[in-house]
Amino acid sequence: MRKVLVTGASGFVGGHVAHALRARGIAVRCLVRQSSRLDFLAPLNPEWAMGDITDPESLLHALAGIDGVVHCAGVTKASSRRDYFRVNEEGSRNLYTACARAGGIRKIVHLSSLGALGPARGAGPVTEDSAPQPVSHYGESKLAGQRLAESWMRELPIGIVLPPAVYGPHDADMLAFFKCVRRGLVPLIGRRARTLSLIYAIDLAQAVVEVLVQDYAVARSYLVEDGCTQTWTSLAETIAQAMSLTPRFVRLPAAIPRTMGAIGDLYAKCTGKAALINSQKIRELLQDSWTCSSRRIQDELGFRARFSLVQGIGETLAWYREQRWL
Repeated sequence: MRKVLVTGASGFVGGHVAHALRARGIAVRCLVRQSSRLDFLAPLNPEWAMGDITDPESLLHALAGIDGVVHCAGVTKASSRRDYFRVNEEGSRNLYTACARAGGIRKIVHLSSLGALGPARGAGPVTEDSAPQPVSHYGESKLAGQRLAESWMRELPIGIVLPPAVYGPHDADMLAFFKCVRRGLVPLIGRRARTLSLIYAIDLAQAVVEVLVQDYAVARSYLVEDGCTQTWTSLAETIAQAMSLTPRFVRLPAAIPRTMGAIGDLYAKCTGKAALINSQKIRELLQDSWTCSSRRIQDELGFRARFSLVQGIGETLAWYREQRWL
């Protein structure tokens, strides 16, 4: 693999993927918009391609001379269901149509999400063979994008990676939870211990590179997690330990976060801007278990996460403090 185009390279996961590719000696071209922040990518001195997956005309130029693609571009929050699908489904359609026209693409990695498959049902974690049951507009749009990638597999060499919740340096979403812990009061919804799988961003980026470079990983999908099931309580306690704090937990009835979600929806409707907390996000948070198994990628590609939760949280906290985010 000589040169790889990374879509969404200026984003949280895309930036880590770009760094992982360069660490493997692979040249990187980053698809970015005029408004993109490039400080995370600048030290790599990559090639730049100005464009957007929602702009089909910009993609053929970005793909010239490329033999690999990692498709990280997408939205995790939006002001409407239509906006989720415009990027996560239609943007993927534009990209793969352009890849087929460009020719010469040796491998594509499509970044999907556990949200596309939905939460765990019953006793076991979600696997790649679980029937998809997304519970939010985000999950539905990611499933639509994944189905689109699968539909192109006869014409394009595509592998799919599905991470659960991702955390690490440059992540603005998990920062809100770190701030709650720092304040010493952590809200939990209801009485049940809700479980989740996690993956550190650097480990996820390494998994993406493995799927990209290994010939076996064509027309295959891979869930990626760190091998340990957490609860929101254990996650908060790990963050608190890294801060040398003792957290206090407050149990909220489901009606309170649902009301907060409705307020977020109203904000989005009035301003046209996506809210971090909205009814779709609350619907996801109310699920009992967002757990999955990475057995397939371990068995087939030999990949295992290197970072424990303690290590990952420690590095993330250090980065937040260094950047004065926290």
